[in-house]
Amino acid sequence: MNRPTTTKQATRSRIRAVTLIRYALCASLLMGGAHWAKGEEPESDSLYDQLNQVTDQMAGVQERLAIAESDIAKLKKVKITGYVQARYEYHDDAIGSPALGTTSSDKKNQGQLLNRFFIRRTRLKAAFQASPNAAGAVSFDGSASGVSLKDAYVSVTEPWSQLTFTLGQFNWLFGYEISFSSSKREFPERARWARTLFPGERDRGVKVETSFLVEDRYTLGLQAGLYNGNGVDDKSFNSNDPNKSKDVIARATCGLGFLDFGVSGYWGKQFNPSDQSIPAQQPSTTDKIRYGVDAQYFYELPRLGGGVLKGELVAGKEPKNAKGFLSGDTTRNVLGLDIVWAQNLRERFQWISRLDFYDPDRDTEQDQTTTYGLGLIYFWDGNSKLKLIYEIPKTAGKNEVKDNTITLEWVYTI
Repeated sequence: MNRPTTTKQATRSRIRAVTLIRYALCASLLMGGAHWAKGEEPESDSLYDQLNQVTDQMAGVQERLAIAESDIAKLKKVKITGYVQARYEYHDDAIGSPALGTTSSDKKNQGQLLNRFFIRRTRLKAAFQASPNAAGAVSFDGSASGVSLKDAYVSVTEPWSQLTFTLGQFNWLFGYEISFSSSKREFPERARWARTLFPGERDRGVKVETSFLVEDRYTLGLQAGLYNGNGVDDKSFNSNDPNKSKDVIARATCGLGFLDFGVSGYWGKQFNPSDQSIPAQQPSTTDKIRYGVDAQYFYELPRLGGGVLKGELVAGKEPKNAKGFLSGDTTRNVLGLDIVWAQNLRERFQWISRLDFYDPDRDTEQDQTTTYGLGLIYFWDGNSKLKLIYEIPKTAGKNEVKDNTITLEWVYTI
């Protein structure tokens, strides 16, 4: 495949063309001078015709170069990225076939028919930088469940204040784990608290953000957003916002080079629809409040290479029940924690491990789930890597069940 022509290459081609034309003109003049030296009359009409022809050719070359440069400049404003996650999963509790008289979609079979090859994510994103202060992007995901819209937003930056405003559908700006790309994340899925509290990782709304240097050494970032609150994976209301309340998220980050850390806050309302089957249940709203802190520590070990130790702690209040809500229901206190350690093993390999803890109700005993994960990543090249992950989930108060999983995943980025 031919490499795309760059602006520098086009400029060099233009210089070469002009130089050749100059040589041609000089040669023509020298030939005319030779005729005069011999006392011959120059053929004026023929020389003028040649000059006009060369001039026309030069104008044509310049026009084509100008068109090529314009096309290249437009293409440079478009950036296409994406990745594919192809996966095989092995589950200890898998069964050979659905229970007698049931289908694979029955709840009793969920999680037990997952020894499979499948495509977890196929992401394609197109970003267009119209000008230094305006941009837009759209991305789609294709998987076993179909094709869905992931991102669709426009951003503008106010030149004087350097505030960037974004409107559309994009990641919740809460914490570190939510917005960290699946193509770069060490483990196949996000931590349990992130999947539970922020399903789909995205919502529709508007956000404003800025960043600046402090003492020319440290990077400080500030973000704030206003969202619908129900997220893109809400099956009940889809893209509609069921109430006039909007959820607010704020985040501040600081980068020291070897250490990055941030704090996040989420303040919103959960809409609880009525249910005619329960006369006492009336439409209501419940507080939805979350706070989080995160940190990432980067280091270098002799002979082995770089490594990172990162963690995130999230606490908050959520609606008491997962589905039906009765008027007067109280909130429940939730707690989530994940700690990830990744260490390069020279150039091609990386060791990873994770502690993933989630307590859906701190006032209820023996409902906490802790998942221990470990694995190895092999970097095939700069665009692809192979992961082998082993995860051991444990739920407090439950008898030990063989439900460990092994995941073999190939990630290719473009």
